[in-house]
Amino acid sequence: MRTLISVIIPSYNRADTVGTTIESILAQKVDADIEIVIGDDCSTDNAPQVLREYQAKYPDFIRLFFREQNMGLGANWAQCVKDCRGDFICNCDNDDYWHNPNKLQIQLEHMLQHPDCNICITNHRLYNRDTGKITECKAYINREMDIQLAMESSCNFCNATIMYRADFMKRHLDLDEFIRRRFSLQDWPTWVILTAYTDIDILPYSTATMCIETISVSRPDSVARLKKRLERDKLICEYLGELFPEKIPYDEKGYESMANRQLLTKAIHTGEFEEAWYYGRLCSGISWTKRHISQNKALFYTYITLRDFAKRLCKH
Repeated sequence: MRTLISVIIPSYNRADTVGTTIESILAQKVDADIEIVIGDDCSTDNAPQVLREYQAKYPDFIRLFFREQNMGLGANWAQCVKDCRGDFICNCDNDDYWHNPNKLQIQLEHMLQHPDCNICITNHRLYNRDTGKITECKAYINREMDIQLAMESSCNFCNATIMYRADFMKRHLDLDEFIRRRFSLQDWPTWVILTAYTDIDILPYSTATMCIETISVSRPDSVARLKKRLERDKLICEYLGELFPEKIPYDEKGYESMANRQLLTKAIHTGEFEEAWYYGRLCSGISWTKRHISQNKALFYTYITLRDFAKRLCKH
C-alpha cells in the first residue's frame, strides 16, 4: 500500500493566489499518493469558485470542505487535520507556495529513514510580490533554550515547510480544543505543544516560499487589526498556560504589557498618532525615542516624514 501524504490549505479569500498554491502541490515529484485537503472558511471573494474549478479538474487529488460559519484560521486548520487520511501531514497557506518540486520526496525519505522523527522542516525563502525581492532564509531553532520557549521567541522557520507524522500529531494535539476555542492561529501553538514530546529535524534544502507583503492574521496592517489579533492570541496563551503551567505560565499583566508595546510599535509604523499617544502612555520600559515621539504630535509626524523619505531614497 502506497504512502499517502495529506496537504492542508486553510482557505480564506486569496482568490488571486490560491491557484499558485495548489499548482505548486500538484507539481510535486514524490513516490507517494497525495491528497489536498482544503477548508474554505466562508471566503468573501471569488476563492470558493476558484476552488470548485480546481476540484472539478483534479477530483482524485482535492477534497474540498466549505465551513457553514467562519471558524478562524486555527479552528479551520484543526478541522482539516481531522479530515486528513494521510500517513504524513503538510501545510501550505493559500498565499504561499512550494518552489521546490522535490519538497515532499526529500522530507518523506528522511521521515521513512528516521522513524523517530515526528516533525521535519526545511529552509525557505521570503518573497515580496510588491518589490519582486526574494530572500533565502535558513531555518533554525535555538536548542540551548527549552524548545517550547524557543518556539515563541527564538526560532525561524516557515509553516509551509513542515511535515508531520500524522499519528504522532493527532495523538498529542487536542484538535477539538482548537475548534471549541476558535483559535485564530494554528502554527506556533501547535509547535509549542508538539515539541513537548519530540524534537524537530531541520533539512538543509530550500523548499517553500512565504509571501510577506500580503495582509493576513499574522501580518495585520493597522493597530485595530493587531489589537484583534492580540485579543485572540491571548486565548491561545491562556490555553498553553493551562497545558504547561510550570514551563509556560500565563501572566495576565505580562501579556497586557507585551500587547501594549506591540500596539505602540505598530502605531508608529503605520503613522497612527492617536493610537501611539494612547499606548505610549500605557507602556513602561520603552526607549526614550518611542516615549517622546508617541507623546508629541509634531515630533511624531516629523519622524514619520523623515522615515518615509529615507525609505524612498533606499529604493532608488
